[in-house]
Amino acid sequence: MTINTAESDTQTTKTGAKWFIATLWLICLPALITTVVLTYQHIKFKNEIYESAKSDLQQLTVDGVTQIDSILSQAMNSAEMLADGITKGQVNKQNMLKKLQDMLASNANYFGGTITFAPFGFDPSIRLYSAYYSKSGPEGELEFLQLADIYDYTTPEYDWYVEPMDKGNRWGEPYWDEAGKTYLTTYSALFYIEHPETKERVPNGVVTIDISMRQIKNIIESLDVGPSGFGALTTQEGNYLYHPDYDYVLSHKNLTDVAKEKNDKDRIEVANRALKREGGIIDHISTTTGQASWFIFEPVPISGWSLQNTFLLDDIQVDVDTLRRQVIWIVIVAIIFLTSLSALILKIQRGNTARIWVMSGVTSLLLFIGIGIIWNLALTYHDSDKGAGIRVSDKGTLKQIMNNFDQRSLSKHLEPPTYIPTGVFIEAIELRGANDVSVTGRMWQKYPKDFTADIGQGFQIGRAKNVKVMEIDSQEFNGETVINWRFQADLRTQLDYSRYPLEVEKIRMQILPWETSENIVLVPDLDAYKLMAATLLPGLDKSVFIPGWDLTETFFLFRTVKEYTNFGVERNFDREQFPGLYFEIGIKRIFVDAFISNLTPLIVVTIILFSVSLLPPSIDISRVLGICVSVFFVVVFAHLAIRRNISIGEIFYLEYFFFVIYLTILLAPVNSFRTSLDIPSRFFEYQNGLIPKAIYWPSIMGIFFVITAWKFY
Repeated sequence: MTINTAESDTQTTKTGAKWFIATLWLICLPALITTVVLTYQHIKFKNEIYESAKSDLQQLTVDGVTQIDSILSQAMNSAEMLADGITKGQVNKQNMLKKLQDMLASNANYFGGTITFAPFGFDPSIRLYSAYYSKSGPEGELEFLQLADIYDYTTPEYDWYVEPMDKGNRWGEPYWDEAGKTYLTTYSALFYIEHPETKERVPNGVVTIDISMRQIKNIIESLDVGPSGFGALTTQEGNYLYHPDYDYVLSHKNLTDVAKEKNDKDRIEVANRALKREGGIIDHISTTTGQASWFIFEPVPISGWSLQNTFLLDDIQVDVDTLRRQVIWIVIVAIIFLTSLSALILKIQRGNTARIWVMSGVTSLLLFIGIGIIWNLALTYHDSDKGAGIRVSDKGTLKQIMNNFDQRSLSKHLEPPTYIPTGVFIEAIELRGANDVSVTGRMWQKYPKDFTADIGQGFQIGRAKNVKVMEIDSQEFNGETVINWRFQADLRTQLDYSRYPLEVEKIRMQILPWETSENIVLVPDLDAYKLMAATLLPGLDKSVFIPGWDLTETFFLFRTVKEYTNFGVERNFDREQFPGLYFEIGIKRIFVDAFISNLTPLIVVTIILFSVSLLPPSIDISRVLGICVSVFFVVVFAHLAIRRNISIGEIFYLEYFFFVIYLTILLAPVNSFRTSLDIPSRFFEYQNGLIPKAIYWPSIMGIFFVITAWKFY
């Protein structure tokens, strides 16, 4: 009878093991298939977004090239037509200046131009003659200069004359024009005269047309390459014609030279391909921002120049919620697959103690890695910008916004608003308490010379207290009055601590005109910043820091704010209500610091409680309870310390970890109570309590994982 019972138990065990193995396979295989399918869908979703963005950016670059090419083509055609007319005698000395004036006046893109003769080419008694007209008058009127009275243009440094006389029609390198007082690039077209002896045509001078690099700069800066992107322009040989860091142009740097300085192989490739008049797009780590980006470059057909746009991948507009949830599901099913596969490989159905402990460690590790992945997702794919407004980082976007404001005014038969360029430079930030931020810095505004004198000049900082403003100076520059102020203000910022310590937040400073009842709109002074890439923190002193936080980006933004009151004054129907200007600073919690300081007590307590589970059942229950009570107070005090520093009316993310530890403390003495009361339990007695010990860490990590996935889903 005993033998039959043993055989029956053995058969039952084998049957149970088979069912267990079958169940694991039923979990493992579908989890594998689901992981593969979800991963494929996620990759496909991201690739579609990236390919669409690539296509749009390439087209954007082509559009910029087309605009630049159009300006250059017009200049080349005009210069060559006038030069050809002089060569053929259709344009003579009596009417050539009138022809030059008409040519320059006919095109708004032309800054100036010359008819310049070779030595003694204009008159045998006059060595040099160069008639120059430029739109440097008060209202852009043409002004005349005789360049021969200013400098000797036949010396080598004046390549707009020397180079074409030696090598033929060409574009020159950008240069500072002493006569026009601006940075120019010039196209020079030769005109000829018949040599009296050889009867061959020889160059007798050049017709030049100047294009202000400011116009080229405006085209490049108007391209919407994202909040952190920027453009550059080089000659076919790689010399910089435009770069946001204008030192590249002023110091005559070459694309290859910069590439070697910064050890940037991508720039060398672009330089080589630009020399061949090729275009393309390459994956790139921007040496300016240090971030993953695309380097898009296209040749300007008529000149061989190369337009290069750098676009940061972080600026791609994506549905962050969808991406985050896709990855979370992939992590969940991947953990299920790997856990079940590990159980099959380790054959834990045999009950081997070592294998069970290995399985416990593998499961805990997988869950910990899963939590880490979700933490990274929470910091990467966050939705703090939802409904934020319209970011302004380039002149193209700003121009569209201003045109929209003008159209809104005209549609209601109102006068367009007066735009006041406004700049900000923050010199110090201090986080006071949970939601108060003190900022100190400088602000400046540019007022047109026809600004109404009886309207107050200046600004207000909305939603702030203890505001102090002191005017530093006021000066005239380029026909505008530039006023500088130093300011200090305490901003009330509503930070969302529900994600603590994984917050990604914005410090917002609302900038209002001094006269809020007047038809004035403040706009960002983009010209005052060398680079508007948000990740380079324009408008922020490099020494600024906030303890415990990383400063991630700065940018200007237009935001609509609805005030449900008229403040006791009837609305002025002579003006439209426009979105207001904000300067925003992105901040991200340094979560490693926060976790170390806040999780260290929890980690120590969790290890102590695990050690309690390893104690023999015969240990006195009073000792176990003493340990539990002691660690309970450690956890409570750590919990209360965080609560005192965070002002929030809801449970924050890290707080759930404390609740799990509270539950663990309550469950820790259960086995001791069972032993004291002499209550039998196969769960606790199997192999001297192997099961509760082995599932301790997977259970805690599993609960943490579920909370993390739920909180950031």
